[in-house]
Amino acid sequence: MKYKIDSKKIKDVEALVSAPVNEELEPEKRLESCIEMSDLVAKMVTFVICHVIVDYAELLKDERVSVASAFLQRVTSTHLCNHKLTKEGIVFKYRGEAFDLHEEFKTMTLTRSVYEHLVMFYFLYVHPKSAEERSVVWNYWKINSKKNLLDYSPEGSGLMREEQEEAQQEIEELRREIFSTQIGVQCRKKLDEWTGIGKPTQNGCIEFYRYQGRMDVRRVSYSQGWKYLFDKEEMTLLYRHLSIHCHPIYNGLLQYQSQAQSDEGYDGLPLYLSSCFLSYLCRLFLRQIPNGGKLLRKEFSKQEIYVFNTLSQLPIGEEESESHGKE
Repeated sequence: MKYKIDSKKIKDVEALVSAPVNEELEPEKRLESCIEMSDLVAKMVTFVICHVIVDYAELLKDERVSVASAFLQRVTSTHLCNHKLTKEGIVFKYRGEAFDLHEEFKTMTLTRSVYEHLVMFYFLYVHPKSAEERSVVWNYWKINSKKNLLDYSPEGSGLMREEQEEAQQEIEELRREIFSTQIGVQCRKKLDEWTGIGKPTQNGCIEFYRYQGRMDVRRVSYSQGWKYLFDKEEMTLLYRHLSIHCHPIYNGLLQYQSQAQSDEGYDGLPLYLSSCFLSYLCRLFLRQIPNGGKLLRKEFSKQEIYVFNTLSQLPIGEEESESHGKE
């Protein structure tokens, strides 16, 4: 979806999308730009969601399209929570007085969730190079999902026996489907080991590739997704930064405790990243529906679409990602 807009509007868009990481601007201005872009992305994505629900009811009966729509809806609701929390902040009551909590990491968990959904969507719907690859990747993902219904702890009660047996039968059926494909046969050793019912679930995705003339498969973690999505190796620092503020990690807690007491302009950065990830996922989703590439053109201006598309490319420079992504 490429649109021609005049040079002045291009400069306006470039100024807007770079504002959140422009340290020459006042912190308030940087936050305002994050919220402004988030508003636009949310408006555009919710239009897509509602349009699909209303006008593509028959298409949503297809499992893959329905799940794709669920991806977009869940990520949008997560982003809207991020938006609300970023805009309104956190206020405590202390001895009857309002006590504003300055906390630049408060929405990191939400942003990380949006990113991980984007990675999984990409590997399920976009990255596979053939229908057979898509089928195997899809079934591998479903197996890992169904394994969450099983109890691997010998002392845990888990689900009822009948439910566990049903989940095991479904996993075995999915495994048979995988090994009935040519790719499944060629990569059977790894896939058999990874999907076996006694093996715990693994986070991340898988991809197929050729090595020395034969087909092979490897796991791809969420922390490796950047190189497929944005082709910016330095972006692994950002995912690391998101992660250390989502788990009880020593370095992350030290950073939390030593964060600046005043707003230095970073409070809106997680929301900014979430806007980028959400716009990217929406663009990938539009590829899954008929005439999806034309859908936004009917409702939004060329400049709005240009902002949307620019955000989806994560327009954050290497210098900014490194300065805010260091442990």
